[in-house]
Parts: sequence; C-alpha cells; structure tokens
Amino acid sequence: MRLRSIFGLWLCLCHGVLLMGQVRSYKEDITHYHSLNWASLIKDPRTTLKAADSTYLRYYPTKEKNKVYCSVELLTEQEPFEMPTYSGQVKSFRAFAKISFEWSGHKASLYVYQNLQHITSPLYKDYLFIPFKDRTTGRQTYGGGRYLDIKKSDIRDGHIILDLNQVYNPWCAYSDGYNCPIPPRENTLDFALKSGEKMFKKQH
Repeated sequence: MRLRSIFGLWLCLCHGVLLMGQVRSYKEDITHYHSLNWASLIKDPRTTLKAADSTYLRYYPTKEKNKVYCSVELLTEQEPFEMPTYSGQVKSFRAFAKISFEWSGHKASLYVYQNLQHITSPLYKDYLFIPFKDRTTGRQTYGGGRYLDIKKSDIRDGHIILDLNQVYNPWCAYSDGYNCPIPPRENTLDFALKSGEKMFKKQH
C-alpha cells in the first residue's frame, strides 16, 4: 500500500510539473491576445489580408506597469447618440462610465461607451468600448485612433484595472470596407500613450 501511495504521489507531481509547463507568462498572454485578434481579422470575408501579412504588425513592448488602476464613475440617464464611422455610417452608443487614471505621470480620463446593439446579446451585453486618440495618433499609431475593450463585470467597487498592453487597432487600420467608429473628441489624450498596438506597416 505504501509503494502504491508513493507511486500515486509521483504521478501527481509529474502531472503538476506538466501543468506548470503549460502555464503562459504574462507577455505570452498578451502575444496570444494579439494573435487571436489577427486570426479573427484574416478570417473575415471582407478582408484582402493574408496570414503572412502579420509581419507588418507592430507593438510597443509589453510592460506590467501598463496595467493601471482606475476609478470609475458610472453615468446614469445618458441619451443614446450616433457615433460616426470612417465609412460614413453611424453606430448607436450611450456613455456608460467615465474612468480616471494616471499613466507615466499624466492624469487622464476616458469615457466608456456601450453599443446599443449589444445590450440584449447574450455574448456581448457585458462588453464596453473605449475608442481614443493620443499624441502618438498619426505618428506611431493608426491615424484613426485605437480601441480598448472592457467588461462591466470587471468594474468592482467603483474601480477597474485597465491593461493598456491590450490597446488595439480598429480593422480600418489594416483594410478598407469596415465601419470603424471615430473616437469622440472628449476621448483625446494630451500625451503619448506608448502602449499596445502601433501603426500597421502595410499600405492599403
């Protein structure tokens, strides 16, 4: 019985080592996040991009300090409004919250929006949208601004942790034929937010 117990313990330890070997680092998690975004883009029937075009992707270095602790002010009784897109169409949103944070010595605030088409969707009703521009826009990053997604369930006790390493380009940065919302003027930062995705280097 003791030999069987030792053998069982050895199997458990081996299994644990194997599981530990499968755990990704934080930087690998961000790389995986970028890969999923790219995979969904090249599978879209509207794109002319190929998998090999991933060589044109550029990102700022992933840093733990780019995860910022934010205060959240929930907004009530906000009227729906039409957010224009770069294709000329509009999408319906409402302001859901205002988040405030400090990044590299700069105090900032951004509005968070809820897509009204997603409110009743089982898959997307928890999702919130942060489109913005900053001092890198049109220089190091896409001229149409960048995006960040969060979830309502991530807001706890009036706070949320924003992972600015997950800032990404709208699909309009890669290819024509998409309806990408234009960041509202109030979501323009007066400093360079050097985190997340840079400008796509392939011309379209």
